[in-house]
Amino acid sequence: MRLKTFTAPTMTEAMALVKEHMGTDAIIVSTQDIPGSGVRLTAALDRDPDFEDDVGPAPALQEQLDAVEAALTRHNLPERLRIRLCDLMARETAAASEQQLLAGALDEIFDFSPLPEKNTPRALAFVGPPGSGKTLAVAKTAARAVMKKRKVAVLSTDYKRAGGIAQLEAFTKILKIDLLQAKSPDDLKARFGDIRDADVILIDTASCNPYLETEIGTLCEFMKAVPSEPVLVNPAGIDAYESADIANAFADGGATRVMISRLDVAARLGGALYGADAGNLSLCNVSMTAQVADGLTALSPLALAKLLIPSHRAETAKPSFSEVVK
Repeated sequence: MRLKTFTAPTMTEAMALVKEHMGTDAIIVSTQDIPGSGVRLTAALDRDPDFEDDVGPAPALQEQLDAVEAALTRHNLPERLRIRLCDLMARETAAASEQQLLAGALDEIFDFSPLPEKNTPRALAFVGPPGSGKTLAVAKTAARAVMKKRKVAVLSTDYKRAGGIAQLEAFTKILKIDLLQAKSPDDLKARFGDIRDADVILIDTASCNPYLETEIGTLCEFMKAVPSEPVLVNPAGIDAYESADIANAFADGGATRVMISRLDVAARLGGALYGADAGNLSLCNVSMTAQVADGLTALSPLALAKLLIPSHRAETAKPSFSEVVK
């Protein structure tokens, strides 16, 4: 028996897809309303004329599809996004590996835009909720730029959090970078004028509650003061719908890219990916370790697929940093 799932805005359109791809002999096995997407139909066919004489690639491809869907389920990827990925993969006729099969579907849904290594005249401003890892992301980005012999400038607007400036200053001293502080948008504008000849300008912003419009508004005032691009730092391992709320709030504040953080302490990426999709944010980089000089990895469809699909050596194993960047 051949099973196939179809997603469409309406029941009529879904039934038309079943008839087009499986013929009039198909039997509807289940129906489901998908909020925001329409309906999902699963249809069955006792015999598949298209594959009746083909004993080669079809069974192998189905095994790959099943394995990838199982991996996405383990990552707690919400059904709406998982179905979209699975529908895209089901259109393939063959794939060299499960990771490549998934990479093709990820490339269809997500935009991949790694952080630039030289960003004058715009600053990269790292934004996000409390505890997301913004300060470490700034330190890692600065370390990467220093190792490439770039002239780096770092500013902080995180003057209220206890120890916020001190934490970043500990990193910048090691990197031999001056840390400038700004307590207001006007301060930020003045400091920016002093360092705008740097190759890379990084701003560590104060943590922002995504559910408080006043805090998002304050963040926007800082961002408007200088030429800047807000980059959301959103942690892995959190609830998918919380992640979506965070992404939408910071997208409203001007963010167009998201860095996924805390991969060293999280085993599931479903929430972070759902947030990127909900907020229509480009995936840029992932932070994979707590070490400043290591683990800031540019994302590509294949690199993300390697993170999502466990190693064959152990079903629950997480890939190492070296495995992802190969």
